[in-house]
Amino acid sequence: MPIIHHETIVPASIGRVWLFFTDPVKNLPAISPPSQAIVVESADLPVKEGSKLVIAAKDPIGRRIRWESRIEIFNPPHAVISGMEARFVDVQVSGPFAAWKHEHEFEALDSRTTRVVDRLTYRPPLGALGFLADWLFICWHLRSMLRYRSKALRKAFGE
Repeated sequence: MPIIHHETIVPASIGRVWLFFTDPVKNLPAISPPSQAIVVESADLPVKEGSKLVIAAKDPIGRRIRWESRIEIFNPPHAVISGMEARFVDVQVSGPFAAWKHEHEFEALDSRTTRVVDRLTYRPPLGALGFLADWLFICWHLRSMLRYRSKALRKAFGE
């Protein structure tokens, strides 16, 4: 399965960044490209392990899709030997991919700076044709989405 790894340095404490990410109703539309027209249809709040999120969005060719995900792992900020870290993982329950896992990792670099790591592991739809589409288009689209997210995150926290 393809894996995409992306890092963003955010000018805010891990606590502030974590609070931002645990409110998908506000944050997801704010950090998603406008072309996706993200609408959160439902969200189990407060977010915790087992929470479900349902969104509607436009796919790259403009069709409206519905995507349901579930929080599989939810570890709020906690002390580790090197400082503070946090993590949550969402998996697709139903949606456009044959399989999808999005790992979100947060590491306090100091009291005012956080590294946000996104790791996408996915299987494109449509079997062998999907892998060709991934090579030609899907991977590029996902990387572009993560670059947009980086800029939006830095802007949201005042950079």
